[in-house]
Amino acid sequence: MTPSSHEKSTRLKRYLIAVVIIGGVLLGCYAAVASHIAATIPPDDLLLYEVTEETAREGIVIRLDEETFRGLPVLDALLRGEGHNAEGGPYMPGDVRLVGSVEYPEKIHQETIDTYIFDSETGKRKYFEYEDRYYRVGTVYRD
Repeated sequence: MTPSSHEKSTRLKRYLIAVVIIGGVLLGCYAAVASHIAATIPPDDLLLYEVTEETAREGIVIRLDEETFRGLPVLDALLRGEGHNAEGGPYMPGDVRLVGSVEYPEKIHQETIDTYIFDSETGKRKYFEYEDRYYRVGTVYRD
């Protein structure tokens, strides 16, 4: 005995309903896991290193003034905030010294890198000059 077209249609509807329900459950699980991961991963950090003038001259040097600090608030926090460590020993060519770090308010992405680390047009590293000292930014990813 072969199933009638009505029985085939009913089975197909049940199958489609089951697929939609399972797909919805899987999508809901994916969204829950993704939001849990996003909520539990700590923010990335931006690190500030002092470098020698010779090192800075190998890249693009940006002099920091009040206008530049308004456009780069993270540098303002790193250079003029409480966590800045201006003390340090003598340098030798190529030395870098960590002088501060700050939790970046969002995950670091290409725009962050273009703003603080590399010039998108030339590919050269950005260095920042402030009060006759030179700095570069580094990152710590926490994902």
